[in-house]
Amino acid sequence: MQVDQLAAAIQSHPLLNGLARLDRARLLAAAEPCRFADQDLIYQAGQSAQHYYWILDGQVQLSPAAAPVLLSANQGFGNEAFADQLPTPATYLTDARALGDVQAVRVPRGLLGELSGRLPSLKSAALMALATRLGDLPAASITPAAKPATATLPLKQRIGWPTALVLPPCIWWLADQAGLPPQGAVYLGLFSLTALMWLFSLVDEFIPPILAVVAMLFINLVPAEVALHGFYSRTFLLLLGVYALAAVVVSSGLAYRLMLWVLVRLPDSAFWHRAALTLFGFLLSIVMPSSNARLTLLLPLYREMDQSLGARAQGPQASALMIAVFTGATLFSPLLLTAKSSNLAAFTMMPSQIRSEFQGLAWLVGAAVVALGLLATHLLVMRFRFRAEPSRPLPAQRIHAQIRLLGPWRPPEWVAAIAFVVFLLGATIPQWHQSQTAWLAGLILVGLLLMGLFNKGSFKTQIDWPLIFFLLSLDGLTEAMQYLKLDDLMIEAIGGHLQWVNGSLAWFILLALIVTVGLRLVLPLTAGMILAVTLLMPVGLNQGIHPWLVVFLASLFSDIWFMPHQNSALQQAIGAGLHTRCNETAFFHYAWWLNPLRVALAYASIPYWQWLGLY
Repeated sequence: MQVDQLAAAIQSHPLLNGLARLDRARLLAAAEPCRFADQDLIYQAGQSAQHYYWILDGQVQLSPAAAPVLLSANQGFGNEAFADQLPTPATYLTDARALGDVQAVRVPRGLLGELSGRLPSLKSAALMALATRLGDLPAASITPAAKPATATLPLKQRIGWPTALVLPPCIWWLADQAGLPPQGAVYLGLFSLTALMWLFSLVDEFIPPILAVVAMLFINLVPAEVALHGFYSRTFLLLLGVYALAAVVVSSGLAYRLMLWVLVRLPDSAFWHRAALTLFGFLLSIVMPSSNARLTLLLPLYREMDQSLGARAQGPQASALMIAVFTGATLFSPLLLTAKSSNLAAFTMMPSQIRSEFQGLAWLVGAAVVALGLLATHLLVMRFRFRAEPSRPLPAQRIHAQIRLLGPWRPPEWVAAIAFVVFLLGATIPQWHQSQTAWLAGLILVGLLLMGLFNKGSFKTQIDWPLIFFLLSLDGLTEAMQYLKLDDLMIEAIGGHLQWVNGSLAWFILLALIVTVGLRLVLPLTAGMILAVTLLMPVGLNQGIHPWLVVFLASLFSDIWFMPHQNSALQQAIGAGLHTRCNETAFFHYAWWLNPLRVALAYASIPYWQWLGLY
């Protein structure tokens, strides 16, 4: 089937013709032409509903139902794929059999779920058509629901809850007996409760610091402006602006248009396909403070490349594509201020005069040696370690058809593009607008709200409110530690054991590595990095280490991981087909070899940091 015929079929289909142009372009990439001979069984009742079909030519019979249903050209079937997949996967309710030669198109369930999430009326119309078509099913075809299994707490939580209830009061009592001020002893008890709830995954990650902040306010441990310091700071506005801009870049269709543009402009070779994924990940890192969000946006491009190239499963080409998309989403996290939410949280822990110096491009300049080393290593490995196999060329005709379906640039795309460029320039060269990057982000947020591109629904659903409250509550915990002078007490307590550092950056890098990697073995990435910065910052200041170096080293080493549970982006990649398409041995070897490389590049940066005057 020609691409233009497929595009025309999408536009003429009665159920799908109400889709936006961006959704039609995505549908064109995912839709698969298929043919069936006479009496072929397309699917059977009880099978998992993985595809929705519509007929281009021929006839299909659905049975058994109250009466067999005969479908012809431009009619759809397999509407069960629109149904929710929880608590059990949806299954087909009828057999579907071809009568004569049938030419059809099918769409995978995953894309249908994405479309239905943005357009609930699509799902309603599909399921209503299914109910109307089938009528009452025979009682024998209805499977009684299974009784829900009795919920039990995992062993980790059965150990964690008693520990979290018993150990913090013990720590408070021991601190009080050791002569610590009463407020400091209470704070240590709250802090240990927070860490234990993270360690044993007792509740969602954002809840423990909120619990600690509320407790501090309830007992008047510190003034409200200290406990709620994060909500007083400019970080709040910066986060809102960045999330709003990222959401509009995606929802306007600008991100998808740029991905298609990259595909048709770059040379059609394996190296450039991989480099494009990495480059796009870098661009997204400027405005998206979440590797998971970046990976979500990169995965459609990966799937399109993987499907179009037709590489052998778990071969070098398929493995390299998965590694490239994963690396593009995660590699730049410590290299840009806005690339990782924990960077933004730790940014507020630095002295105000240091914060003004390390906005925008200055952060990347400080990390230049590490950035160049990581990027060069990645590109060399992609070029020489994973040599390309013979593969089909990218379907340029289909990509051009997708671009035609998108049509000319629409006003929301122009606004998103202008806002992205303004924010990029403002974050890179803050001198030209003579204000904080947070105020620029706030201005962009207000503009998007006034123009209706970021509305009430977007404000509720497209901003990661749990993560924002998590970061701002952590800031309050850190500010309370400084207010209670616990950082000074910590230096007094352990200062005698850190004489081996002796103001040497080389030894401090080793200390940062031990502390950060040790915390990351038991804590999630954001919590582990923030706690590492909290512990290392007073030590660094006491040893004469520049505060930005403390934050950067903790950010760099927090990306070191050994076990799958330490990396949430890895879980997302597994869900996207890492097991089936990628050679897992090659993937993990590559990821683990990056760990010692990060440490080596940190030491290689010492002369450069001396030249910059940071040490």
